[in-house]
Amino acid sequence: MSQRKLQYQLSNGSWMDCDSRTEEFLLRCEKFSGLDRESVLAALESGKKLRNDSEDWYSNCRYEPLPRKSVEMEMVKCDCGCLVPDGSVMHASMGTSCPDCYDRMSC
Repeated sequence: MSQRKLQYQLSNGSWMDCDSRTEEFLLRCEKFSGLDRESVLAALESGKKLRNDSEDWYSNCRYEPLPRKSVEMEMVKCDCGCLVPDGSVMHASMGTSCPDCYDRMSC
């Protein structure tokens, strides 16, 4: 079985770790999806949510999402002299500027 945590959905839409109830929820996913254990695990591993009951809209299971990878931001030195992330560079009449210096350089 995967090292990732199995989670079930609460009625408020948030997710809770199954912890000691993991086996119970895997059996429920098998029953309500019509899949065998291997297919259930493969579906969960691929990021799918599976039903663990047919009654409520929130009766779903999933694996805890993997943490997002941080993206390295490229820093750029503007004509105003400030160092800012590439996406924050503004183009003024006197050259490039950071958002803070834009008004001064737009005259």
